[in-house]
Amino acid sequence: MTNTATNSQARISIKGVPRKYDANELLKRQQGFHAMYRSTDQNCEMVRGELPYLFLAKVIEKHTQGFTLTDRYPMSMSNMNYHAHMVKPEQLQQADLAIIDERVKAEYISELEAEREHYRQQLTQQLLQAAETKEAKKVADQKAKLLASIQAEVDSVFTDLVVPE
Repeated sequence: MTNTATNSQARISIKGVPRKYDANELLKRQQGFHAMYRSTDQNCEMVRGELPYLFLAKVIEKHTQGFTLTDRYPMSMSNMNYHAHMVKPEQLQQADLAIIDERVKAEYISELEAEREHYRQQLTQQLLQAAETKEAKKVADQKAKLLASIQAEVDSVFTDLVVPE
């Protein structure tokens, strides 16, 4: 593997600032996840039974706990494979949504922290690059001054060549 890096680095320049915590942005994200939760089978529980009696007993048990049958998903009455989706009661859905809200908030904060860290690293690199450029200019100026001094000394030692006519 060959290294194709060059000595001249691209000038690092930060544009903009990292985003700040925005409660409205978080709320919008949480509402999006709430809509997804309510429109998928996440707010449902599947009830299964191998025999019709066992299946119906489980459906009745879930119904007494507040679950309701839904027609959004197909019910299977295949022999030895009875199942149906039942929507969770509101208190269980609220508990699920609270967990989702916490997860979305943690992801949002993590995203903001990562963006902030990226900007910190960029600023560090930008300031380091500026300091190195300044130091290199100082060294180049000192070298130019030294060269001019040496050139003046050489000029004083060697006068113009005199050629008789």
